[in-house]
Amino acid sequence: MADSILFNVAANVITKLGSSALRELGSLWGVNDELGKLQNILSAIKAVLLDAEEQQSVSHAVKDWISKLRDVFYDVDDLIDEFSYETLRRQVLTKDRTITKQVCIFFSKSNQVSFGHKMSQKIKQVREKLDAIANDKTQLHLSVRMRETRDDELRKMRETCSFIPKGEVIGRDDDKKAIIDFLLDTNTMEDNVEVNR
Repeated sequence: MADSILFNVAANVITKLGSSALRELGSLWGVNDELGKLQNILSAIKAVLLDAEEQQSVSHAVKDWISKLRDVFYDVDDLIDEFSYETLRRQVLTKDRTITKQVCIFFSKSNQVSFGHKMSQKIKQVREKLDAIANDKTQLHLSVRMRETRDDELRKMRETCSFIPKGEVIGRDDDKKAIIDFLLDTNTMEDNVEVNR
């Protein structure tokens, strides 16, 4: 259950990383490539989370791996929040300011170039942690699992439509041929027609 939450946190973080607003901010500060790499690594790790969830009850190594992963996911979420905060802060500082004040803000300690460099370094550190975690997943023999909900399984079991794909019907060729012959035989149809008044 707790790792289903981690799966959802992972999905949320990946969605945020792929958002157009964050991409624009990333290009503004020159860290767009780093954000893209981060998103790719997170997607690859998220793919094996369901397998890790099943194996953690029998493997302490997998349990430790999930714990490390949880910490890094929260680090990435904090990075995204820091991007959002800095954007809002800059909007407030530059709103209704004179050119002189805007120049002073640009040359202050918190200018765009230094912020971009600082964020780039933080993203690289997080990415290095994720690379190590991604390497561990192969050593733990975690595999990609498709997420199938209980509702999907029940729906497949209870499927009651008359259309069945050819590949799912096996061993009924003789019956099928007999029905088709019966329907296409004109003599049979004429002999069995009754009209009731």
